[in-house]
Amino acid sequence: MNSAASRHGELCDFLALVDGLSVDRIAEILRCCTRSVRNYAAGRSPIPWHRIELLRLRKQEASAPARQADASAGLDDVAVKANIDPDPNAPDVPPAEMLAWVGVHAPHFLSSSRSFAKYVRGWNVVDKIRRAKLDGSFAVVLARWRLLAVELPKSWRSGRIWSEIGPPAYHRD
Repeated sequence: MNSAASRHGELCDFLALVDGLSVDRIAEILRCCTRSVRNYAAGRSPIPWHRIELLRLRKQEASAPARQADASAGLDDVAVKANIDPDPNAPDVPPAEMLAWVGVHAPHFLSSSRSFAKYVRGWNVVDKIRRAKLDGSFAVVLARWRLLAVELPKSWRSGRIWSEIGPPAYHRD
């Protein structure tokens, strides 16, 4: 294996990832000087692999809002619906997204709408969802929820202990 190949990126990858950006903006993203960027673009200097990866990540993050919109639209096809009212203080986070977040991170709090509401308030779930949407990781949560929602544990609601606890945080269509 050529050790130089693993340490350096390809010029064609670099040029494709910086298409439309100014030299100053590229230098700012890569945290290097503009001379280095010009040398990379001209082929005079080898491009370190981590700089190519940094540009790839930046491009991926830039396309994340479009993926987020696609992922949020897909919550309608989940057979489990939230059994809570929308939060008036957070109109940008619907109950279905809160249900998905709690279902992935702490599914045992779905056993009653009361425990679900306490978890959402106590662990500041709305802000966590907003942060996850910004950094692009919320699509992963929604994908996992689509898988988990198919087979929610039915044993949570059986027995005398659940008789006075109230309805669960979700209902099936």
